[in-house]
Amino acid sequence: MDGIKWNYVLVGALLTILAQLGAWFQHNFQFKYPKYDETWWGWYLLALPLTYVFVKATKYNVQGYGDSIWAGRFVGFAIGIFIYALMIQIFFKEPFTSKIAIQLLLCFSILTVQAFLK
Repeated sequence: MDGIKWNYVLVGALLTILAQLGAWFQHNFQFKYPKYDETWWGWYLLALPLTYVFVKATKYNVQGYGDSIWAGRFVGFAIGIFIYALMIQIFFKEPFTSKIAIQLLLCFSILTVQAFLK
């Protein structure tokens, strides 16, 4: 666990969660409420601050994991999958299958490897 800056990891994770939530709404809200499809101007306004949050999240994740770009990317990916799974359940009630459970377990494994293996 040498080289991990836990304060950066925490800020990076929180920013990643915020950014992934915004991206989820930007991409999937149209399926719940069709009037907010790709023609709704609000999604394009959201893109600017959302990009900023993603860039800052990436910066904190990379710095938190000892300047490892790979670690930052894997963490961002895994958090994004967890957020996606949660939001799909909340808004669409899609079935939670064993296949999805295994994939989430793999994402959790990615987070564990990044945090605790050298």
